[in-house]
Amino acid sequence: MSTWFWVSRIREKETLTLYLEHAKLVLGVLEHAHRALQAYMSSDKQTLEVEWREVFRLEREADNVKRNIIMDLASGLLHPVDREELIRLILVSDDVASRAKAWTRRLELAVYDTIPHNVLELLVKMSNSVLEAYKLIVEATSKLASGDKKGVLELCNRIESYEEEVDDLRVNALKEVYKYCDSAKTSMCILAKEIVDLVEEASDKCEDVADVLRSITLLRV
Repeated sequence: MSTWFWVSRIREKETLTLYLEHAKLVLGVLEHAHRALQAYMSSDKQTLEVEWREVFRLEREADNVKRNIIMDLASGLLHPVDREELIRLILVSDDVASRAKAWTRRLELAVYDTIPHNVLELLVKMSNSVLEAYKLIVEATSKLASGDKKGVLELCNRIESYEEEVDDLRVNALKEVYKYCDSAKTSMCILAKEIVDLVEEASDKCEDVADVLRSITLLRV
């Protein structure tokens, strides 16, 4: 084993440890964004505001960790392919958090009216699936850092299943949104549709993270 290979693998493990810190912050963002949907469905504006502040705070902390990781990767001690994959991992994970922040922000804008309960029920189910998928991402990252390749690949398959579940829920949610749009204010119609799309996009980004984890796992020798 070459000295370069040995040093590169140590640096990669250190970066994955930092990424795990970022992933846990993103998980916190998703937990509070999910609770924000539940608060909105319960017409609990005070709790919605509290959850929004937590989403904002944790997403900002995740951004700081992201920047630290990118600076760390700039040291040049990793093979370019390894560096590229790890950068993709952190950036796509960041996309998950940004979608959760965006849907929570739109809930804040929608408090002046009420999105129908049947739409909200589907949104809560969708966001719960996103949350469960990201829990698996955190677990898969821990397995990757410990060298459990089989465990990573099995968890990535489960993440993909959650994405498929969200896709099915989105179709039903959009049907209800379009019915709502026949009589709703234009602004509320737009907000409801955007929230559905943002939750679905967060799910897609979880699948993208799983794909990068697979790639990193399969590239390991």
